Amino acid sequence: MLKGQPTMIWDNGTLGIFSFILLGVCVWILFLWQNTRRMHVQLKQIAQQQSLLRHDDSARELCRAVHLLQPDAHAGVDYVIRHDKTGEEPYLAEWHSVAPQPSREALRNALAKIIHDEPGRNYASLRRAEYPSVGNQLDAAYKARQGNGEEQIEIDALIHKVKEKYPKSVECL
Repeated sequence: MLKGQPTMIWDNGTLGIFSFILLGVCVWILFLWQNTRRMHVQLKQIAQQQSLLRHDDSARELCRAVHLLQPDAHAGVDYVIRHDKTGEEPYLAEWHSVAPQPSREALRNALAKIIHDEPGRNYASLRRAEYPSVGNQLDAAYKARQGNGEEQIEIDALIHKVKEKYPKSVECL
């Protein structure tokens, strides 16, 4: 090497390898970012479906009808239920599953079967009717915190019996 000439740290081969690695890292970051966005949208949609199913009996019944016809389909992932206006029935707004979408007639038949064949179809309202009042539950909890847990044990036993009598549906809440 001659005196006075700058030393070359990066030759063409090193720059090529560095550029290739940098490009790979950028592609990987783009891939992760897109998947994160897609996952965020899907989680939001699942949360919206769960909220709808938790608070809307007719949407929950539609979900159960879909589950009866397509047991592997999941609300928010494979299909989306909408209930836009009060007084109107919920409907399947989107179908993403590879399984065939149930026809309206098949859904009507499944809904009729669920409503007529399953006496515990709305476990939440059935439970609510038999649970001890909130006031009694709070009173028992207060007494238990003060050292007298007898009433709390009785309340808990009653709640347990009601939960066993009206179990949660495994599909669609």
